[in-house]
Amino acid sequence: MILDATGNGEGNYTSLRQTFNFIFEKNPEHKQGDSNSPSHLVHLKGASGAFEAGAAWTKTVQEGANRGAKFFSFTVDDPSFEAPLNLTAFVLVKAKDKEDFTEYEVVWRRPRAVAAA
Repeated sequence: MILDATGNGEGNYTSLRQTFNFIFEKNPEHKQGDSNSPSHLVHLKGASGAFEAGAAWTKTVQEGANRGAKFFSFTVDDPSFEAPLNLTAFVLVKAKDKEDFTEYEVVWRRPRAVAAA
């Protein structure tokens, strides 16, 4: 769901804000110490319920002011996507209790197709 966008209306956008409801569930089959084993399963939640859409790995910021902070690195795919999305989720607002939700700032980059010469 696109919440707002600014641009010229012809595909050139300077800002695009979109909302997805991600649910990170601990992977019961996670193997500690195995970098190929995802720590979490990622579900997308929509009006008709939630479905598994990818896997996430817990990582740690190595440099800078946020050094030591944990984040998720994950890929989400859906038949409606042109290609899978590679995303990073940083904690924005931590949940206060079990009834609350943690809010994340999600960032992604997708390689652009190379134009034919």
